[in-house]
Amino acid sequence: MMKKIISIEKVSNGFIVTNGNLKRVYDSSPLEFELDQIHQMLYNSKEGDSHTIVIEVDPPVFTSQDNDSIELCGLLWDKDNISVGGTEKDGHHYFTWTEAMEAAEKQGKRLPTADEWKALCDLGSTWDEELRGRWFGGNHNTDHKGSIFLPALDYNRRATVPANHILGPCGFYWAFSRGDWHGYAHNLNFGCDIVNVNLGFTNNLFSVRCVRDIAK
Repeated sequence: MMKKIISIEKVSNGFIVTNGNLKRVYDSSPLEFELDQIHQMLYNSKEGDSHTIVIEVDPPVFTSQDNDSIELCGLLWDKDNISVGGTEKDGHHYFTWTEAMEAAEKQGKRLPTADEWKALCDLGSTWDEELRGRWFGGNHNTDHKGSIFLPALDYNRRATVPANHILGPCGFYWAFSRGDWHGYAHNLNFGCDIVNVNLGFTNNLFSVRCVRDIAK
């Protein structure tokens, strides 16, 4: 079980609910809000009430794959990168590590760990020159059945540096885990002839591919 700390405060124009780093304002009572995508609470607040609630909930899990995901290495992998938020360039979206973690959580998902990226790489992969990216797992070198495609989007730079550090063709995807050094986090990076799980500055702008856990 994991703990979620929810604070509810009565203010002049309604209610402020703080759930982790997320704050929402509601203008009526009773107050209903979402908890971890699949849990909901109903809280009736009286004028002037302010409460902090600690709730233990099971983490969200998913039991079947759908048209937007594929099962590999015991996880459900999204078939597409996150396409909202972050920094937009040429129709694609790039995130610092902190932004990536928050964007995945908002969708009720998470980033793959470094070990999960390595497990995906161990399934084998093939570079696709026409699509400019790599197919991982399944029939990655033939008809791509059971495979997942990660585009190499040629955009890798620190968020604080002008957009003059462009590499290509390369793909960079954040991992959940930080490195042992301050300011670094793990990521998958690949090109047409190499695949690595390495460390990068957390303020780099990388792509994001999410995963979901499958119920045991």
